[in-house]
Amino acid sequence: MRLIESASKDVLARYGLKAPAGRLCTTPAQARAAAQELGGPVYVKAQIPFGDRATLGLVGRVEDPEGAATATAEYLERTVDGMKVGSVLVELAVPAQLSAYVSVHVDDAAAARVLRIGQGGGAGYHAEDAQIQEPVPRDGLELFEVRHLVGRLGVTGAHREAITRCAWAVLSAAQEWHAYTVEVNPLFITDAGPVAIDAKIELDDYSLAMVPDRSLLPETEESPPEREARLFNEHDHRGSMRYVQLVDPTDPGDLDPGCLVGSHAVGGGESMVVFDALAEVGLVPANYCDTSGAPSREKVAFATRLIASQPHIRGYFFSSCIANQPLSVTAAGLIDGFDAAGWRGPTLVRIAGNQDEQAQAMIRAWALEAGVDATVVGREVDEWEAAAMLARDLDTAEVEHGLSH
Repeated sequence: MRLIESASKDVLARYGLKAPAGRLCTTPAQARAAAQELGGPVYVKAQIPFGDRATLGLVGRVEDPEGAATATAEYLERTVDGMKVGSVLVELAVPAQLSAYVSVHVDDAAAARVLRIGQGGGAGYHAEDAQIQEPVPRDGLELFEVRHLVGRLGVTGAHREAITRCAWAVLSAAQEWHAYTVEVNPLFITDAGPVAIDAKIELDDYSLAMVPDRSLLPETEESPPEREARLFNEHDHRGSMRYVQLVDPTDPGDLDPGCLVGSHAVGGGESMVVFDALAEVGLVPANYCDTSGAPSREKVAFATRLIASQPHIRGYFFSSCIANQPLSVTAAGLIDGFDAAGWRGPTLVRIAGNQDEQAQAMIRAWALEAGVDATVVGREVDEWEAAAMLARDLDTAEVEHGLSH
């Protein structure tokens, strides 16, 4: 589960990391009043659980209360991947002496959380750009160890202490909230100390009962596929399967059904890359699904069936990072899941990593026998090229379908 920015900042505030003065608003009138109360320029930010909202045109700086109302009215009309914007955060603009990036993220390859700290931060900054990338031991890091790591950035004095305190807050939140990701990007060092300008937190869906404050969780009900996934995970703990239904299978809303595809990846970071690649070619993921950490064949098959059974998708996109898990097991699960769902639509499978040649051969043999239009590629093709291949396959299938009628 990913928290919206305002809730993520509320979590971090419990550990001493402040955010700029701000108000959560659901109407233009509230945004106008908030900007008037805060005074000075403000940022208006749509509150949806998606990264890089600035690129989506959902974050803007305005100079006066009327501008805040106008921006809010515009954002509240927007829908992203089937999710309508329901609120905005109106937040005071603050100047920075120094900008930084701090995150803790579960890294499948390291089999541990990794603390990342870097100078810079902001829109377009990637976690892998951070100068400090330190696996976190099972029993955690001590404050002096964090301070030593920050010192490797070359910052000293108050700046070093401010980044250290932010990193400590992020580490503490990740541990106590059972988080896959806690990210502050950017962190501003100001005259008043460290300030989280933007923040995101992604929680483990199966540990939500243990979070310190459930009032900060979004008030949403599980969709039937999400409930199925949760219940399956409760009796099969081999590897991980994280599933989120992004588009209602019974009502895609204003979305063009012709652009919807099933999305499946190995790795949470890979899933986000896949989303960007699909968007580049005009395709929309109907779901989020990550099967990583060496899941069982049965778990991959279950996830694949959930995805392929969606009645509104036109194609299926699978992609792995350079995965360490045995991909022949993953391929067997994909095949089982496709068959269980009766899936025979256009399919793009990109497999890279351990046993990738064997896994690719398995998918090709299945596609040939089942008569499925499947394109199978490896690490020589990146996610963007693979997404373009699926888009072309979908166009070709549409033309052929039209000719057959």
